[in-house]
Amino acid sequence: MSALGRIRRRSPGGRSRLAPSAVVRRRLIERAGTPDRTMLLVAGLVAAVLAATAIFRYAWALLPLAALAVAMALGPLAIRTGAHPERAELITGLCVTTAMAVAAGLGGGTSSPLVFLLPIGVVMNALRAGPASIVLCSVVTAVVFLAASLLDDAGAVTSEPLPMLAVLAMQTGVTIGAVALAGAEISHRGASIVDPLTGLLNRHGLPDRFEELRQQALVTAAPITLVLFDLDHFKLVNDRHGHDVGDRLLRDVAKVVRRTLRTFELVYRMGGEEFLILLPGLAEWEGENVAQQLRLAINGLESADGAEVTASFGVSGAVGEEIDFERLYRRADQALYEAKRAGRDRVRLSGAVTPAS
Repeated sequence: MSALGRIRRRSPGGRSRLAPSAVVRRRLIERAGTPDRTMLLVAGLVAAVLAATAIFRYAWALLPLAALAVAMALGPLAIRTGAHPERAELITGLCVTTAMAVAAGLGGGTSSPLVFLLPIGVVMNALRAGPASIVLCSVVTAVVFLAASLLDDAGAVTSEPLPMLAVLAMQTGVTIGAVALAGAEISHRGASIVDPLTGLLNRHGLPDRFEELRQQALVTAAPITLVLFDLDHFKLVNDRHGHDVGDRLLRDVAKVVRRTLRTFELVYRMGGEEFLILLPGLAEWEGENVAQQLRLAINGLESADGAEVTASFGVSGAVGEEIDFERLYRRADQALYEAKRAGRDRVRLSGAVTPAS
């Protein structure tokens, strides 16, 4: 498989139902990829209860205890390095919560002390996962618990259903609250890294994202190319027609760029009329092709007075240890300056990619 193919598979920039936005995925990687004090404290408390239950009451508690140990040991690694961290998180969460549900169901059903630990699984998921993953994990846990309880003592469940209904209601209520809180945090995070005018990413999330891509590129020996561009004579648009017209033009440019780029190619608004694009897995000459496509697409727009809209581009790429954001940015900025000096509405390269030795 080519280096580009590997990057496409590994890049955490794509979307899925479990992680429908870059914000959800970034939150997941930050929280689950490196467990914080809160998660470690909750996991420790749960492990202590499971150990005590296994010693003094039900050996079934050893099952979720083992699942928790495996999840804490291997889950963060799978989430940090996997091509689909949201799937790794879901599998990790399901392993622990379904093991807990089985142990609680077969170890006394609604009379088991492990019943009180089931909502903790929902809370743990809410600390890191997106709403879809929280709901799915909670539903599966409830179904498994009900099935295991019926398998252990169906007569007790059917003759006295209120305790089971109370447990399921508790699970549902905690899930509803967890989804609301997770959604609020995701919205807050989105507001901090998304440019409100264009809907593109802003520069605040760029350093961390670039470092993720750099680490992946070092593993796969794939290049990274940076494209820097801005709109030609944009100040004249604002001066002649006002900032509202200029803002509308920036939104139109953002739409064109999003339609032209592929999902793993990331675009940031750096400020004003300046934009930056990260192209993981693409060499500098491939980045030139992308820049030319964008230049032609932007040329299809019209300004408020009917004039053609143009943009100038600087492209810089690197491989291996040569991948450094500051170096790439400086080289792309210099190439952009040369494009402006040469007459604008063109693409300039910073130079050939220097392979790692």
